[in-house]
Amino acid sequence: MRFRLDRYMLRNILSILAALIAVALGMLMLERLIRIADLIAGSENALEAGTRMIANLMPHYLGMALPGALLIATIIATERLSRSGEMVALLSTGVSLHRVARPLVLLGLFLAIASIVNSGFLQPVARYNYREVVHELRQSSIVTAFKERKFIQFEDRVVWTSHVDFSGRELGETFIVETAEDGSRRFIAGQSGRLNEDDNRTWQIIMANAMLGNVPATITNGGGNRLSTESVTWTLPTPLDGYRDRGDDQRELTLPELVTGSYPSQGQNIDRAAAEANLHDRLSRAILLTALPFIGVVLGLTLGRMGRSGGLAFGIVLLLVVQKLLEYGLDLAQRGTLPPWAGTWPIVALVLVLALYTFRRTAQGRTPLPRLISALRRARTDPDTNAKAAR
Repeated sequence: MRFRLDRYMLRNILSILAALIAVALGMLMLERLIRIADLIAGSENALEAGTRMIANLMPHYLGMALPGALLIATIIATERLSRSGEMVALLSTGVSLHRVARPLVLLGLFLAIASIVNSGFLQPVARYNYREVVHELRQSSIVTAFKERKFIQFEDRVVWTSHVDFSGRELGETFIVETAEDGSRRFIAGQSGRLNEDDNRTWQIIMANAMLGNVPATITNGGGNRLSTESVTWTLPTPLDGYRDRGDDQRELTLPELVTGSYPSQGQNIDRAAAEANLHDRLSRAILLTALPFIGVVLGLTLGRMGRSGGLAFGIVLLLVVQKLLEYGLDLAQRGTLPPWAGTWPIVALVLVLALYTFRRTAQGRTPLPRLISALRRARTDPDTNAKAAR
């Protein structure tokens, strides 16, 4: 009987959870797909590069989708049991609400562990791999170096062109700025340009009616020079043999690296306070998942009498507020305004205490938040009050 109930509860929620995660991933991926299509346009291995980029984005978006999917799935699953009368039947046979919620809480604990693995190991590596793919595309494809009326950074160079015709390898008005190590800049501007590939497969742009100039790092009166010429040839940077090592910022560091403080050689300039704040943010967000099943059961039972939209709306608003508070706290901690732990843990602790308190009252047959529930019911059932409030 015990394991049958666990299997039944898990079967009800897992299908909803999987569907919600899939929908959330699809919606989150839509915006990024536009940028991916822009990056892989013209690449010889567009399908392979696009697949690699999408695969490396999955851990990041999965971390964003899990909290909302778990909370909403718990609310819907609990409300279905309440509306069908199964919850009443279970409670009337002596099964406590704690027992009913146990598989949901265990699911939240499992997802918390999965979240630590995802944010602590998969996300940092996937983020680095995604940036590596973007770097390779920008280095290997001439198409990605020029976009109509867009400034494109190409290592220490910035290029801009008014028009691109790759079928004829023709460019419109083109502007290029190169920055040297000492901070001085060299610019080239031309009224039109033409792309050319030499025998060594090195791309060049030949600009007509061009102007060349130099601007020193420290500008003084009379500093710099310029020269007008009929044409000038500019060679695109040679693709680099490899990409930098992982660890450019704290988001590319794995959990053991953050815990021990043994950053890779690439990340020696990482701010320690920002890295510690990032560590606490990852762990606290994982612990937050353990509180969501308690909140979902309370909302599914208590607000279920008011209609599905009430419980779901309240849960979504609550989760959005918590997420924004965590983002704000993380920002303050990374800037050193708060201690690294103080940006996220107090918020998660408050949510966890609220979840346990409301669940305990609900399990005892009492209203979890009497004043709030009473106000919501009066607002829904008293049309005269609503009309007066509107006026």
